[in-house]
Amino acid sequence: MNVRHSLIEMIKRADRRGAISLLEEWTSANAIENLLSDVLEPVLLQIGEEWYAEGSVSIAQSYVAAKIAEDAFAMIIAGTPRGSNAEATKGPVVIGNIEDDFHSLGRRMIVTFLKADGWIVHDLGNDVPPKVFVDKAEEIGARVIGASAMTRTTAHKILGLRDEIDSRGLKGRIQLAVGGAAFLACSDLVQEVGADGTASNALSAVKLFATLFAQSEVFEEPP
Repeated sequence: MNVRHSLIEMIKRADRRGAISLLEEWTSANAIENLLSDVLEPVLLQIGEEWYAEGSVSIAQSYVAAKIAEDAFAMIIAGTPRGSNAEATKGPVVIGNIEDDFHSLGRRMIVTFLKADGWIVHDLGNDVPPKVFVDKAEEIGARVIGASAMTRTTAHKILGLRDEIDSRGLKGRIQLAVGGAAFLACSDLVQEVGADGTASNALSAVKLFATLFAQSEVFEEPP
C-alpha cells in the first residue's frame, strides 16, 4: 500500500476518519516519530503544490488537509516523550495572509506545525492589513510576524507591513517571516519586501520562527 497516495485520496474525498485509521495502521508497523517526515510532510507538500499550481484542490479539501494534519500531530505528541523534556510552550507569534490574499492552505499547515512545536500561534486569517498584524503583535508581545502571499502582486503588499513595523520603531524587535508560492517562485522577492527570512515548507518554517525569535532578543530593550 502506498500510504502517501492513499492519504491524498482520502483528503480529496474529505474522509477524515479514514485518514486517521490509515495513519494509525501505518504507525502500528512503523516508528511514530517518522510519521511527520515519511508521510505527513510529503503529503502536505503535494497537496500544497496541487493547490497552488494546478487548482485541483478545493478550499474544502485544504481545510480537511489541515484538520488531518492536526489529528496526526496529536498522535505524534501522544506517542512520543516530547512533553516531559520540552518546554510547555514557546513564545507568542502572529501569522496571516497579507491584505488581498485569500490562499489559506499554506498558512494553515504552518499554523499546525508551529502549534505542534509549542508556539502560541495567533492566526489572523486571510486579507490582513499591515496595521492589524502589528497591532496584534504589540498586544500579545510577539517577536515574529509571519505573512503569506501566493502571487507577486499580493506579496508586494508586505512592503506595507515592513513599513508599519519600522515606523513604530520595532525593526529587529519584531522579525518578519514570509512565505507562499510567490517566494518559492522568486527568491529575490524576500529582499524586495524587506523580510527577515522565508521558508520553503511548513517544517522549515518552524526552524525559521525559532531562529527569528532568537534574533529578536538582541534588540530587546534593557530593563
